[in-house]
Amino acid sequence: MKFITLPSGVKFSEIALGAGRLGAADRELVCFAIMDRYAELGGTTFDTARLYSGGNCDIALGKWLKTRDARKNSTIITKGSHPDLQTMFVSRLSQQEIETDLDESLLAIGIDYSDVHIVHRDDVKKPIEEIAESLAYLVTSGKTRAVGVSNWAVPRIVKAIAYAKANNLPPIECSQAHYSLGLTTQHAFGEITQVPVCKIEANWYKESQFPLLAFSSQAKGWFVDNSKPGPNNMYGYYPENIRRSKRLRKLSAETGYSIAALTLAYARDSGLNCVPLCAFSSVSQLEDSLGALKFKLAKEQIKFLEHDEFD
Repeated sequence: MKFITLPSGVKFSEIALGAGRLGAADRELVCFAIMDRYAELGGTTFDTARLYSGGNCDIALGKWLKTRDARKNSTIITKGSHPDLQTMFVSRLSQQEIETDLDESLLAIGIDYSDVHIVHRDDVKKPIEEIAESLAYLVTSGKTRAVGVSNWAVPRIVKAIAYAKANNLPPIECSQAHYSLGLTTQHAFGEITQVPVCKIEANWYKESQFPLLAFSSQAKGWFVDNSKPGPNNMYGYYPENIRRSKRLRKLSAETGYSIAALTLAYARDSGLNCVPLCAFSSVSQLEDSLGALKFKLAKEQIKFLEHDEFD
């Protein structure tokens, strides 16, 4: 795999593996097999969070790292400061909450530091200076090599970076957001504390080349089977996604590449400095998607997939 290098020297493999499915005891063998195969294919970047599986995700990832002696060759992304699920509009971004969540993750995983620590949400009512100072402390204290944010709008990212630069602090080095070939909105998936990358923000990511970890980078499998009911229909509300699905299937027929591989490749190759963040339910699903390692989409193919007759 190719790599994206952050200013701190942290390296992300071109496709990152989400560990959110870890933690259930009855899935350990399957999840470990998925991580084994991902590592065999050159993947090094694992994303975990205190929220996932009630903290058991961290524990399971730590077990895999230890049994495979894989820590030295892995990039570990920890995440914390997610609001309580019952009170999503009450932020958890005090310095104590930010630091405690990272401390708990490090203990659960069994590592001395993470490579990147990301906060799950923003709170626009909280001064950017306060959050920037808290994140910088995680780096200067040696608990993480770099920091990032998830579900932050571009103006807040820009302000936080400017504050860190002006005050000689470790800056935010990456962002994590909902980005894929599938277009959607906060209201479509009923979670308005998330910030999907819209067109104007995608343009900022392209121009700045600020590193983006794209979650839901395969549109939650919607393009593979957009007849399924349920939350995947967050994409089905919009006619442009139906048109994109048709163009995607045409490209798949022409190239021989699978729908899953093409959707993953779109996020990686669409001009942003983007690492698709993926999760899989089986080794075969991983291998199908990581067929994207065999090719790169040309600009003309990206333009074909994105073409909107109403632009």
